[in-house]
Amino acid sequence: MRTHMCGELRPGDIGSRVSLCGWVGRRREHGEHLAFVDLRDHTGIIQCVVDTGADVRSEYVVRITGIVRARPEGTANDALPTGAVEVGECTVEVLNVAEPPPFPVDARADDVDEAIRLKHRYIDIRRERMQRNLRVRAAVNSAIRREMEKNGFLEVETPFLMPSTPEGAREFLVPSRKEPGSFFALPQSPQLWKQLLMVSGVDRYYQIARCLRDEDLRADRQYEFMQLDAEMSFVSQDDVLDYIGRAVVAAAEAVTGQRPPEIERITWRESMERFGIDKPDLR
Repeated sequence: MRTHMCGELRPGDIGSRVSLCGWVGRRREHGEHLAFVDLRDHTGIIQCVVDTGADVRSEYVVRITGIVRARPEGTANDALPTGAVEVGECTVEVLNVAEPPPFPVDARADDVDEAIRLKHRYIDIRRERMQRNLRVRAAVNSAIRREMEKNGFLEVETPFLMPSTPEGAREFLVPSRKEPGSFFALPQSPQLWKQLLMVSGVDRYYQIARCLRDEDLRADRQYEFMQLDAEMSFVSQDDVLDYIGRAVVAAAEAVTGQRPPEIERITWRESMERFGIDKPDLR
């Protein structure tokens, strides 16, 4: 259905016939017969030159087929990776029409009330910033997995429905259909399961675990969150700090492209004496 992604076209593609699929961003009329359309997918934006009669409006989903060509002299857009080229001689196929979106699908939506953005989350996630957040999250998870496996850890997915166990917060309970009056609990953490894995001889376990806690909401407390969960047999405190520190460094490198320095360590007593708290921000 498509031959290329919107964000991957470069001067080396000039002369190629391409088919692209995506969402219509801005449309700008250019004289009586032509219009410029910014076509967007998850890889980026490309400018397409279409006939003014083409029925394409903001957030329409379309397939555009045309020839890649250099932009006219003086019109290149250095702010875009695709800014040196455009797609001309276009035919347009509308795949899905759309009503005008409730807010701009760009950086201007940062100023829109969060409740509105959440109500229309499928539109909010189309924005470059939100797409970038998802890619960063995926890169962090991949880097953590590679680092943990390199150090001999086995990823194990533990059960999500479990017996109620006393921990630091209230649990979310799920009633049993077959046993009226009985309940499952959703995990606050995989603590019980990873301890069973250790006595089962797994030795080194990890997972990127989804945890749920029925706590009052505030900036650092959510009902649902993800954490790197790990357990090791026959190790010292320094071993734990080493392995987890390596995972954190690998995650930071995956996001920034640069390997950060090793994580500084201080004792609890030194932290209290220097900063008066046990979780100082050393940045």
